[in-house]
Amino acid sequence: MNTMFKKWCSIAVGLLYVVSGLLKVMDPVGTGLIVEAYFRFMHIPESALMAKILGVVLGALETTVGFAAVFCVLPRITRWIMLGMQSAFTLLSLALVIWNPQMHCGCFGEAIHLTHRQTFIKNIVMMGMLWFAYFPLWEAINTKIWQYVAFVTSVILTVGFAVYSWYYIPVIDFTDYKIGTEIVDQREYWELSDDERKNHATIPMIGTDEKPNPDLTKGKWAIISLYNLPSNVLELEMSIYKYIILETLTYHVVFLVDSSIQEINDRFIELDNELNFSVEILNHIRNSIFITNRTTAIALNRKNGGIVLMEDGVIINKLASLSKFNRN
Repeated sequence: MNTMFKKWCSIAVGLLYVVSGLLKVMDPVGTGLIVEAYFRFMHIPESALMAKILGVVLGALETTVGFAAVFCVLPRITRWIMLGMQSAFTLLSLALVIWNPQMHCGCFGEAIHLTHRQTFIKNIVMMGMLWFAYFPLWEAINTKIWQYVAFVTSVILTVGFAVYSWYYIPVIDFTDYKIGTEIVDQREYWELSDDERKNHATIPMIGTDEKPNPDLTKGKWAIISLYNLPSNVLELEMSIYKYIILETLTYHVVFLVDSSIQEINDRFIELDNELNFSVEILNHIRNSIFITNRTTAIALNRKNGGIVLMEDGVIINKLASLSKFNRN
């Protein structure tokens, strides 16, 4: 009975690790934002790319050791890795309780937001379950071949999922801008009741040259979200081609950019002679650029240069590129 309960504790903690890891792996950009918040909290120099890579690696490691616990393979190695990770998570969550920074733990990505106190309690409970499950560990473990096969298969699928998620938008969208969400103007948003706000979202855009925000509530719109302004000619040209193609499909197209007006103008001037587009097209595109903050641009579409399609103010689709675009 005691041995069976130990096994179930191991499986329960393993499942939590699998879920937590997969949610991180599924959304590398969102996980990178969480890691960046931890960098700021610990006064470590920020690097968006390093945060994104670290988040995916951590998620993949969590998933791997979680599957090892679920399938009861390599228990002597698994216990030390999980105990080390859980100890680090617990100490970090204690620091969050003490200093109380304005951030969430990111334990389950964007799917579930726990308070710092809830995170600490969760980690203490999981630490206790780990100790009960793996200590002492003197009995022989008779692992069957199917358990090894299931474990290896799960790891391979996790790696494949991580690679897919790196290049495409998340399979499940936990942001406020998920498909089906209705977008309303900021001023209208604050006039809604609490129940109405649950079914609405708003994009806080500020037009360049103080022009008014586009009326996204009418007609077909395509928003190209750039939280990193293209740094070379090829990247910028790819974004402009997306714009032109979407316009030919009768969409009103805008760029939503995390950058200042001056930076945008400087980039166009810098690359003006290298871009294979007419002055008329470039001026037309400049008039379709709107400014937002980085968090909003990333929340709208996790892929830099990703596309959000809207009809009459409702988000109907999100794309990482035009390769899978349905013209119908």
